[in-house]
Amino acid sequence: MAGLVLAITSSAGAQDPPPPPPVLNDQALLQKYVLSTLGPSGALHATLASGLEQWRRSPADWDNDGAGYAKRWVSAFAESAIGSTTKYGVAKLLHHDPSFARCRCVGVGRRLRHALLSPFLARTVDGRSVFSPATVAGIAAENIIPASTWYPAPRGTRDGVAHATSAVLTKMSVDVIREFVSLRSLRP
Repeated sequence: MAGLVLAITSSAGAQDPPPPPPVLNDQALLQKYVLSTLGPSGALHATLASGLEQWRRSPADWDNDGAGYAKRWVSAFAESAIGSTTKYGVAKLLHHDPSFARCRCVGVGRRLRHALLSPFLARTVDGRSVFSPATVAGIAAENIIPASTWYPAPRGTRDGVAHATSAVLTKMSVDVIREFVSLRSLRP
């Protein structure tokens, strides 16, 4: 991870980060929710997650054939929908925007800290960063509900918590990459 961060930061250069995107209003949050849940992003997430679980043969009770893959894909899609619904529902109630926004700060340490804390932050209507119950609730619901309900035994709440921990670490890693790598810098 440290090597990845060093490689990313050296390619990021000394450019000022772009201004943060505006805080999403209710209509924009609804649109983002629908696209992330039912759009290409939700389908891609389900495809990648179910492919990984198929390769790992997890859960073992589900065959490693087309029918097993279908169960894994539907499960992954449902998990994502549960997480997004929870996340955006709580965000709407609190008038928070849980979207990632790059740091306006300077320095590798400060930007790394921002990226690692981002899964736990949201922006208020006036642009302030605050703790995000929405993201935490979404990650918990996305992982604990499926593990406690439709996954075969011996899965349960404990497995759901373990999956939620992995999801937080994954989100932190993705946010580190998003903080230091600009999609514009990857274009020819």
